[in-house]
Amino acid sequence: MKTASRWFMALLILTVLVPFTAPGTPRSASAAVLATDIGSFETGTDNWQWGSNVTGLSHATSSVNTPGTAYAGNRMGELTSSAAAGTSWRSIYKEFSAGLNVAASPYFHGAFNTYGINSSHTQFQVRITFYSNSQTLVSTQSIAGDQWNELSVDLSDWSYRTSITKIEVAFRSVTYSSAWTARHQLDNVGFSAYPASYSGAISQVTADATQIGVQGTYATTSAVQLDLIELQPYEEYNIAATYTAQATQSVTPSGGTASFSLGAARYASSRDKVYSKFAVIDHTTKKLIARPAYVTQVTNAANTYAFPTASSIKGLQVQNVDDAQKLGIGHAALNVAFNELFLESATGAIPFAMDGTTYYFDQSAVTKLDNDIKTLSDNGVVVTLILILYNDTGTINSLLRHPDYSGHGTVVAFNATNADGIRYWKAGVEFLASRYTRSDEQYGRAVNYIVGNEVNSPYYWYDMGDKPLQSFVEQYARAYRIAETAVKKYYSNGRTYISLDHFWNGSIGTDALKTYKGKALLDEFNRQIAAEGNIPWNIAYHPYPEDLFDPTIWNDTTVTDNANTVRINFKNLQVLTGYIGASDYLYNGSKRRIILSEQGFHSLSNSLADQKTQAAAYAYSYYKAKFLGGIDSFILHRHVDHGDEGGLNLGLWTRDTTKSFPAAPKDKKYIYDVFRKIDTSESAAVTDFAKSIIGIADWASVIPNYDASQLADRTPPAAGSLTSVTAISPTANVSGFETSADGWVISEYSQSASVVSGFLNNPGTAYAGSKALEVNVYNSSTGDSEGGARAEKGITKTFATPINATATPKFQFAIDSYGGAPGATEYNVTVRIYSGANIIEGTAQMTPDTWNAFSMDIGGWAYKSSIDKIKIWFSANSTALWNARYQVDQIGFGA
Repeated sequence: MKTASRWFMALLILTVLVPFTAPGTPRSASAAVLATDIGSFETGTDNWQWGSNVTGLSHATSSVNTPGTAYAGNRMGELTSSAAAGTSWRSIYKEFSAGLNVAASPYFHGAFNTYGINSSHTQFQVRITFYSNSQTLVSTQSIAGDQWNELSVDLSDWSYRTSITKIEVAFRSVTYSSAWTARHQLDNVGFSAYPASYSGAISQVTADATQIGVQGTYATTSAVQLDLIELQPYEEYNIAATYTAQATQSVTPSGGTASFSLGAARYASSRDKVYSKFAVIDHTTKKLIARPAYVTQVTNAANTYAFPTASSIKGLQVQNVDDAQKLGIGHAALNVAFNELFLESATGAIPFAMDGTTYYFDQSAVTKLDNDIKTLSDNGVVVTLILILYNDTGTINSLLRHPDYSGHGTVVAFNATNADGIRYWKAGVEFLASRYTRSDEQYGRAVNYIVGNEVNSPYYWYDMGDKPLQSFVEQYARAYRIAETAVKKYYSNGRTYISLDHFWNGSIGTDALKTYKGKALLDEFNRQIAAEGNIPWNIAYHPYPEDLFDPTIWNDTTVTDNANTVRINFKNLQVLTGYIGASDYLYNGSKRRIILSEQGFHSLSNSLADQKTQAAAYAYSYYKAKFLGGIDSFILHRHVDHGDEGGLNLGLWTRDTTKSFPAAPKDKKYIYDVFRKIDTSESAAVTDFAKSIIGIADWASVIPNYDASQLADRTPPAAGSLTSVTAISPTANVSGFETSADGWVISEYSQSASVVSGFLNNPGTAYAGSKALEVNVYNSSTGDSEGGARAEKGITKTFATPINATATPKFQFAIDSYGGAPGATEYNVTVRIYSGANIIEGTAQMTPDTWNAFSMDIGGWAYKSSIDKIKIWFSANSTALWNARYQVDQIGFGA
């Protein structure tokens, strides 16, 4: 996954060694999230006692009756009854010596199941009795056998709910009077602040520049006053508490239904309420009339431009931004580690104000992110940021870290459980969204934001401690919604994503409190989000091979063409796109978007044969994603083989083991050119080798809808001839650097640039006039990861008004550099001239310690009349770190 976080690969990669939860009978995933848990049965019987006609009580992992598994988590309570008449009650009970006060969460919830009997006896009942000393409240409800039944009881009007001394649960058959030795199960028993159903519904919550608007309906036969209550994201409505109403409205029903429209100020002083959830209550009874809901539409986003389009679905988790441009990617994913983002004081920081508080962001970390994002997005790449947190020291990190973090997971869950955790999470996402969705692209543009990593396997990749699925999703959905709101606050078309690994109706482990089936988690996420205000969430999927050490994905056996498949990967990717087409998954009638944000293929020993198998797997998977439809991007992991990924070699490059950095690039692998050309007119030719490896005669036999005429999505750079000449004398758009840098700025791995009148390398003076532009290329801290002197060190100039070089088609410039790069035998210069997405490129060798004059004739290039950017790269053929500089002068066009 990440540079520092797939080191524990045995947890995910060695699938042959790791058990998974096999598919089971589908069941509802809509359990209540409990404020007070009195019966999860995970560690024991939770002090429940035998009552009448019961001979045993256990916390079981399985049952003979279907569905055979716990409702939530790993275990359930199971009682064994005596051979009493089936119509006799079998009971268990739990006592509370101090009295249980559920005034704040007065809604009892639980899941109940029983052995069935036969087709003649299908009626069963559960009786739930609440005691407050001698006072009782009894609820008897019907259930079906051989399935989980969700039951609830409203205690909000029971006067004795503040001191419950005992709860009894009893089961029976309604019709079977013969002796019946049976078993009955219960799970997820407790109390919630929210009832199972409501008399009303909030239809939408919107935010404009000054107001929050809440609209909905309420089923009532009489006029009623409604109050609007603000709750923080981590708060539950407490019917026993006192709130200050944000707004009130008296409504009169028509035909048994009243419509309401409540408005409140968006800002409380400088605090933005756009992240709050809003409850509508009956003023008299204080009861909720609808499930509290969040803002689902921000109508005054700072930026509203159209979502950028990429040349193709091809993407990469980028390590080297210069190489990414050579590869012609359309998409890039970059990690943003929140533990490296904040500082606790203003020193070395970029200040950012939110809700009246100033937060400090690490200038060095942000500057690096700026450089990477801007280099990529300025070249037409759609950038995705992966928002993650590693366990780290410091006060702010302790606030961001989920309080239930177990210490096991490589990636930590974000803390959305309290005010401090939420404010830092909000500040971080707001800072990123405000900086990287600007219309002027000052710092570059990032429009996709992935919240966490592989959240269906949280024990390893999003650790918030052991949680039943419903509780985990509640807390993850809260953090997700905050991120979605923060992004939409600054960019109306920004997109957020939930991250899932390749497990679908299986999971990485058997402990249901640590890992979840991807399908079950997505269903629950969809349900909870919809219940509190639907938003356009999207999916970042990781369809790795079933065994990460075996790239032959076409041979995988745990992937099938139905929704019960253990895994979803490229072999059956259509299952995912089809599944989210169900009506309850749609957002405003449209499918959720899918990006494939992380997947890679192992090249085993890195022999040529193994590298070809890796490349064949990539070609197969790319074509599957391209022609399936509904996939926005296919972002390959990794750029370079990484020494801390458990022996996996997933990169386009091998790694240099002589370097201390574990992913220092060494040599291009066979996959490199396949990747580079797969979205061009050379696609069919460059992937032809793969057919014999896969065992096919043509791609159409394994790729539905394959069409060779549709392969060329991208036009690679045109080949220009960069020629060494004796002298140059540009006449148009000349940069002579006599008074300024004239709009030229550093790019890629250049560190700084300045106008100088002299320099240390020969000849030490400008090519013409008295000054030149000098570029510092030394980076001791990250140079190995970049590739040392081999990495391109660039300068770029962008033209707000495109220039027309028709009359002066010869691009000219002079360049000089330090010599003595350790181990280098060549010094190279590359020119890229842009007209939108169209590029002409020329490369030549140069001589250090002297001025080299170059000219590139672009007279035959069709786009010479509208040039909007020029880039010059400098490099040497050495991976050594090199403390050096180069100079340029007299850049321009001539006839």
